[in-house]
Amino acid sequence: MTTVPATASTVRAAGLYRRLQNESRAVASDPIELVTMLYDELETAVGVLASMVRQGQRVSATDPAHRARSILIGLDVGLDHDQGGDVAIALSRVYRSMRRKLDDAVAANDADDLDQLLGGIVTVSSAWRQLRQ
Repeated sequence: MTTVPATASTVRAAGLYRRLQNESRAVASDPIELVTMLYDELETAVGVLASMVRQGQRVSATDPAHRARSILIGLDVGLDHDQGGDVAIALSRVYRSMRRKLDDAVAANDADDLDQLLGGIVTVSSAWRQLRQ
């Protein structure tokens, strides 16, 4: 099997395809599935940003940077503080910290910082996915 190198064009095309799949999944999803889809999209956006930096591109004011930031804001705003209590408070802090790290990494155009952020996102995402099991 031949592997196509990840260029900005192939990443965009794959992202569009994935977004169309997600939109169709979202129609019949429950809240846990919707948050899982947001994490999937967030992981993709941050991974694309890191890849773009490694290819020598500036990532500020790009669609993946805006999408990642918007998802983090959406995850934070969507928390139910009445029912979530201390967990919601802790997640809100995590999301705000991730947003700061994203903003700093994008401003510095730093792939290593984006990789570290992605690692944190994957950790939180994995914990969220445990709710399904």
